[in-house]
Amino acid sequence: MPYIILIICLAAFSAIQLMVGNLPVRFFAFPLNLILALIWAFGIVTLWRSKRKSAFVRFMLSKGATLCAVSLFLVFCLIIGITGVRTITQSWPFAFVLLYFQSVLLFVILRGWRTPSATGSGEIRWRFILNHCGILLAVSAAFWGAPDSETLRIRAIRDVPVNEAYRMDGSMTMLDYRIELKDFRMDVYENGTPLMYEASLLIDGVPADLRVNKPYSRSVGEDIYLTGYNADDSSACILQVVREPWKYAAVAGIVMMLTGALLLFVAGPRKRYVEEE
Repeated sequence: MPYIILIICLAAFSAIQLMVGNLPVRFFAFPLNLILALIWAFGIVTLWRSKRKSAFVRFMLSKGATLCAVSLFLVFCLIIGITGVRTITQSWPFAFVLLYFQSVLLFVILRGWRTPSATGSGEIRWRFILNHCGILLAVSAAFWGAPDSETLRIRAIRDVPVNEAYRMDGSMTMLDYRIELKDFRMDVYENGTPLMYEASLLIDGVPADLRVNKPYSRSVGEDIYLTGYNADDSSACILQVVREPWKYAAVAGIVMMLTGALLLFVAGPRKRYVEEE
């Protein structure tokens, strides 16, 4: 029965995708995404504490639920990798699969973060916590932080402060700061191919130097890249503003996974000794 419900949910979200199109990701931007994340986590913890023996919780802790969650997640990742269509990440079925994956993982963490004990106060399993919480943190940061992530393009003009930027869909937005180009320099090979180019800017009056692949970090989670120029006009250049306020949470999750894997490699799997009579 639970598997039938899972199939029905996937079919329902696929039908929603066909009827209304992609998920309105920007609608769930901060603080709504943070509120929903806290509600989701509180709901899972509440179910674990008060409905531990219910059919739903038992299913979420079953091997079948874990297999389904991992398989569905990998299928979507393979589709995105093979087709290159990244808009799939904004689809309703993909959002459902990610939420289901996180829910199963959180239930598993709540059950297994301590070794089983009759008194409920068994030994803390640090390697388990680092590995599983690292995965959860990395996936959750990408999922719940997606509405706050944004890529903008802006044309910086020499001695003219500007703040009009454009999203990838062509819509315009206004930055809460102004960018002014002060100098643009470019070195080329003998055949005219660009060797290096850099720009000196004023960002709200603060000097900043940008080179290719050497962005300026204006704040935590917001970087400004130098991405383009006009070979015949050094009075302007193209900048890219990348906002990823949740990226450090994802990095922390990856570090936790690597630490857990290292501890597992160094110490090896825990051995259980059975005393023979």
